[in-house]
Amino acid sequence: MGMQWIEANGARFRYEYRRGVAGTLVLLHEMGGRLESFDGLMVGLGERWNILRYDQRGAGQSDRIAGSLSIDTPAADLAGILDGLEVAGPVVVVGAALGASVAIRFASKWPARAAALVLLAPSTGLIPGNHDATIEKIEGLEKSAREGTVSLASNGARLPDPASSAATWRMLIGLDLAADLASLSCPVLVAAGSRDTFRPPAHVAEVAARIPGAQSLVLDTGHVMAIETPDLVASTIATFLGSAGFAPPSTKIPTPSDQACG
Repeated sequence: MGMQWIEANGARFRYEYRRGVAGTLVLLHEMGGRLESFDGLMVGLGERWNILRYDQRGAGQSDRIAGSLSIDTPAADLAGILDGLEVAGPVVVVGAALGASVAIRFASKWPARAAALVLLAPSTGLIPGNHDATIEKIEGLEKSAREGTVSLASNGARLPDPASSAATWRMLIGLDLAADLASLSCPVLVAAGSRDTFRPPAHVAEVAARIPGAQSLVLDTGHVMAIETPDLVASTIATFLGSAGFAPPSTKIPTPSDQACG
């Protein structure tokens, strides 16, 4: 099945839903990313599970963000997309960076719909000391939005909508997931990258410590690990799901050789 579009929670989303053997994995990309952020995981995971991935609101080809943004909105977007696709039963949600925060709020708000979470370098708020630089970034994005400036990457591709990016950054500034983290009751894996300078392992460990019963790993990778080391991430996800009882029948789960417990 190729790329398709769906209306959910008052917005239009570009998505792909691949059918596998059993169970559904939802892949939520990082800020500034799009569903293609998970291209590298599709070979390792796509033949085992059903996989749903989509451009989140304000990213890729999905609708832009109008006005301010709350973490409740992308969480409700996910719930609406699952409803629209008639995905039955609880799903495993894999969230990268800010996508992990969406996964956390979704599982906290609809616990019966979350079978397990995999949080890759979760971005659950600003790193201390980054407030002023973030405000400067937001003001620059809002200025570009007012002026109608279209920015291009070095390869000529159009960069994310500046107004949507600004709204997303403002959401991150005010994000407070302390209660959500403490309320999670499904199996949770939290993965940090040993070479991640944006969300270093010590910071990610603090997030994991707030989740009851969470497993924590430090992988030999960077911040956007699904892009940088897709084979390692795919095998890590598969191993975790197998240990949590979500492995499809007759599926051999590979074990990553280059991960260490954190």
